[in-house]
Amino acid sequence: MQLVIKTLLICILIGLAFGGYLYFTYDHRPIRIIVSVLSSVNIGSLMMLAIYHRHYFTNVTAYQAVKVMIMIVLLVSAALLGSELTFLMRALLTGEPYIAFDGGSIYILNILVVMVTAMPLYVSEEWKSMLNARILHQQYRVLQLEQQQTAFELELLRAKINPHFLYNMHNTIAGLISKDPQKAEELVLLLSRFFRFTLNKDSATFHTVQDELEIISTYLHMQQIRYENRMHYHIVADPATLQLQIPSFILQPLVENAVKHGIETSTNSGSIDVRILPEGTQLLICIGDSGPAFPDTPGSGMGLQMVINKLKLLYADDFTIELNNIPEKYVRISIPGSHHHPVGGR
Repeated sequence: MQLVIKTLLICILIGLAFGGYLYFTYDHRPIRIIVSVLSSVNIGSLMMLAIYHRHYFTNVTAYQAVKVMIMIVLLVSAALLGSELTFLMRALLTGEPYIAFDGGSIYILNILVVMVTAMPLYVSEEWKSMLNARILHQQYRVLQLEQQQTAFELELLRAKINPHFLYNMHNTIAGLISKDPQKAEELVLLLSRFFRFTLNKDSATFHTVQDELEIISTYLHMQQIRYENRMHYHIVADPATLQLQIPSFILQPLVENAVKHGIETSTNSGSIDVRILPEGTQLLICIGDSGPAFPDTPGSGMGLQMVINKLKLLYADDFTIELNNIPEKYVRISIPGSHHHPVGGR
């Protein structure tokens, strides 16, 4: 709408200027000014219409020379049609008879004026269109690179396995081989199963809650063999959440932290509790342990930082993660329910 008003105002001003010049030089009839304004509005509007809607005609070819020829034809047509409309309006205003295509040299003059005025505008608009297309292409490319970077960073986070965990498991297996070969064999099988989850699982960004629970169940079972009666664990998940999707490998680093701080550093027996439940439109994940309380200023441990980094990559700021000590110690993650859907859903 602004472009239409701007075009009309410019055409009216040009018509007034040209009509005023003719009025004061040799034709002192007021109709001369009116006809000049009508001519400027008719021809100028059609000219701008041809320029701004040229794509309907020029998109039929990829050759720039052909596009220019099409544009010239459109501009010549605008000049001729605008001139003819002006002759018709002048005949209606003055009562003179209207004779079609009787403009003579006026047609040539109007065509020249249109070509001189419109071609620079056409070239300018073409450059703008090309520049905008390049900018859009670059923006799309940047978006693609950002998405690839995000996917790469997620894979890096997914691939991180605590080397201390592997070292401790190997030591435990080595100690059990002579003392309890059956448990050693069980631990080897569990470790193999754990690696099958972490290495052979497809690299989807999301897994089902059930898949994630299998990963941490395997991990906690291995740790329970290692710590024996010093460790107990409980996993509770609402059945309605089992087929919902959550970020892949988001639970294991937190569970590993719970074992490290709740069991490993304590001489007494301890417990790990994992709860997953819906709350309104949110999906809540709570992982608690019986170890010492979280400090007032949490450290930047790898496990917690991995989880935060992954949630930021996937949700930006649309998630919460809390460290609570009262009434019990646990990590609480809340993820928007709109990001979760049954497997195969969209």
